[in-house]
Amino acid sequence: MHRRGWPLAGVLVACLGGTVAMGLAVIHFSALGYFDPLGLSTASRTLNGAMAIVMTSIALILPLTSNLYTPRLVKLYVAHPLIIGGLSVFILGNLLVMALHFFPQGHPFARLGTRLIVMLYGLVLLGILPYLFGVSRFLRPSFFMPMLTRKGLRSLRELGRGKRVEVHKDNLFEIIDVVTNVALTGMTRGDRQLVMLSLTSLHELFKGIILHSGEAGQAWRSTRPWFVPGLAQEGQAYLVRERVWPEAYVLAQMLKVTEVANKRQHELLSELAGQLVETARLACATGREPVIELHVMAFNTLLREAVEEKDLRRFQNLSYHYRLLIEAFHTMPLRMDEATRHLLHYARMGAREGLPFAMETVTYDLGELVLSLGRVAEPRAVELIQSWAGPLWQECITQGGGLRKVGWRALLRTHWEAKVLGMKEVADAIYWRFLNDAAIHREQLELLLEENRELHFEFNDRLMRFAHLSPQAEAEAQAFLAEW
Repeated sequence: MHRRGWPLAGVLVACLGGTVAMGLAVIHFSALGYFDPLGLSTASRTLNGAMAIVMTSIALILPLTSNLYTPRLVKLYVAHPLIIGGLSVFILGNLLVMALHFFPQGHPFARLGTRLIVMLYGLVLLGILPYLFGVSRFLRPSFFMPMLTRKGLRSLRELGRGKRVEVHKDNLFEIIDVVTNVALTGMTRGDRQLVMLSLTSLHELFKGIILHSGEAGQAWRSTRPWFVPGLAQEGQAYLVRERVWPEAYVLAQMLKVTEVANKRQHELLSELAGQLVETARLACATGREPVIELHVMAFNTLLREAVEEKDLRRFQNLSYHYRLLIEAFHTMPLRMDEATRHLLHYARMGAREGLPFAMETVTYDLGELVLSLGRVAEPRAVELIQSWAGPLWQECITQGGGLRKVGWRALLRTHWEAKVLGMKEVADAIYWRFLNDAAIHREQLELLLEENRELHFEFNDRLMRFAHLSPQAEAEAQAFLAEW
């Protein structure tokens, strides 16, 4: 147990030990008859006092939490078993105390009722501290965010079974709205933990919607749809026709969270981009083409915003995750080709808008993309060189200046790493297009090895330098130069 939990555990053990000791003493030295009638008055006052404390705590905690995050949390709290169960115990105890006044002493119900009150009395004394601790947990987002997620996934399962469709559908999307409001509150307050919890919740709900997208039990998608305000009618008609309006709704809410992110919240954007890559892989696995297209559109929106804000760190982060997104399309050549074209489009836009190193970042990332694709589908990597990476490297070399250096380093690194990894087709495709002149190859390789350093000069999201050779690739390159 964590050390911070030891004091609470000690109090609970002491209360339990005291209750057990008192019970054994009463059983051994006394009798139930001595409890009535003064004991009933004591029990009644204790129950009333404890109930007042609990009601006051609930009345303070629930409005406080709803004011901090969103008023819709009240509905979640008042229906929680902890609240209902605790108040039910107090109500039952008071009803029993009242009922005993209608029966004479010695009546069978009086004896039974007295025993029940004694048990409730002991239960309240033993459980009052743990109960107040449980109620206080409602203030913690780490407690109520998983509750919201589970409730949303439960509604999603009920929708799949076709039970109370409108009720569960409204409940699911109201939960999505609540989580989004909590995330926006966290963004406004700069509460990183709260935003991360909210994004995780939205991610789990998004995955659940994608995974429950089979033909069976999907009649609810044909019912009244939910849209974010401002969506054009043409767009609504498309989403309804393709039955992907639930995915579009969640994606729109996730993008809404990023709209208020600033330059000090890059890790939140990185978390969101990684989650989008994961759900894109799920969409690929389930064959949901419209959902895949929505993911590409979401990434394009994030890249455009990074370019408009001239935020290099955000752009580099998104370029990395866009590369992972393209890797997920290795079984869909047309989709992979289109996504690569989009990435290059925003790199050129960044160069035109004066975003430094945007083009350089994508030039290196295409080399990494060639290597990662080569590990799973080498023919796709060769196609990428022929269609996009090769022409871009050639363009950089032709332009001269800093881009010339970037182009040579990107293609040289890709070539030598491919040789080490046994990707003969990839290495040959680069060699015959750029490196068949041995003198030029040797000259550029020497320049690369002069500055071959694994770690970047600055501590950033990538950590590693873009154009470094691994120890194995460096050894191969040095052996090549030694032959001269």
